[in-house]
Amino acid sequence: MSAGVGLIVCGVACALQPTLNSQLWVGVLADVIFAASVLLFAMGLSRDASVVGREPVGVAALVVVGVWPLVWSVVTRVVMSDPISPAGGSALGLVALLVPTAAGLLAGVRIVRSRVVPNPWRWAPLWVLGAYVFTWVIPQVVFVSQRPEELQSFASLFQALATLATLAGTMGLGILAIALAARQRPESVEIFPTQ
Repeated sequence: MSAGVGLIVCGVACALQPTLNSQLWVGVLADVIFAASVLLFAMGLSRDASVVGREPVGVAALVVVGVWPLVWSVVTRVVMSDPISPAGGSALGLVALLVPTAAGLLAGVRIVRSRVVPNPWRWAPLWVLGAYVFTWVIPQVVFVSQRPEELQSFASLFQALATLATLAGTMGLGILAIALAARQRPESVEIFPTQ
């Protein structure tokens, strides 16, 4: 429940960031809340509350998924302060693509295999990962298939797709987590039974 609330707050912060003129503190706050929420999903307050049953590979993958936005934020600030070669920029771009995708895929598979989350909802993280991949593939196809002067006309579409994927990964999974947690809570117990 708490991790779900954290993801929703993170989604709201991400949605508000453009209206706040990309304030640095909003991005950092969203990254910290995201990391805390994903780590709570990984470890849970008990073994049964962990979405991967505290299985080491699943926990490790979720830790990478959770802390990656913070790590990448630090890396990009360091890189922006010092010039980098084109080869170094390409290598960083590849790392930025492969690390979170591999960790997300591994975490999603471990969530499915742990069977802690009820079916079909245990597949939701992989659905979200698919949405992220889709939002990455579509611009690549457009970049290859369109002339450079026409690319600007697709900017709004790319931004909308990225926003939808981000909201699905934060608010969507957060709402789902809260709904599943509420469904699994025991029914209220009547202390004073009526006659």
